[in-house]
Amino acid sequence: MTWPHPTARVILALHVAAGLPLVALAVWFGAIDRLPLEEGRCASCGVEGYVIAAYGLAALWLGAVVAATAAARRQAEHGIAAPGPRTLVALAAAALFALAALRWHGLFSLPAFAAMIATLGLGPAGAVWWVLRAVGWLRRPPVPAQLAGSLTAAWIALAVLLPGLFGWTWVDRVQWLVF
Repeated sequence: MTWPHPTARVILALHVAAGLPLVALAVWFGAIDRLPLEEGRCASCGVEGYVIAAYGLAALWLGAVVAATAAARRQAEHGIAAPGPRTLVALAAAALFALAALRWHGLFSLPAFAAMIATLGLGPAGAVWWVLRAVGWLRRPPVPAQLAGSLTAAWIALAVLLPGLFGWTWVDRVQWLVF
């Protein structure tokens, strides 16, 4: 597989790609695909299959962004156009955990709750940082040395913001008080 050469355009594209699924999911499930109050909610049903599929696709997308950003950073620093072994192991562990959580939903409860709490601060701060960095890069092109920050941001998007956003979607779509 060929990985992107860390040009200014690629760095900016990776930056945009890391935030794109989060913005799309927040807009879709926060504003467009909203369940009416007291309608279609079930205490024991969980969320619809298409919601889980949308978040699964977003996780795959963000995993690819992490791998591409890691490969671009490694190429800029060491001349090796591939993600490092630590990145591949971490992505495999994340994928394994996601698959296990699909099978045993309770496995995801505590991490999702922690991610939901973390998104209260990281979500707005990350959104502001994401926009300011993109605008700054439009004025002065990014350099490969900035890929470490982009890789950190992509990991935060995959490991914290996406699970937190899924947790908020779940909470919004499930009826909690049943008499």
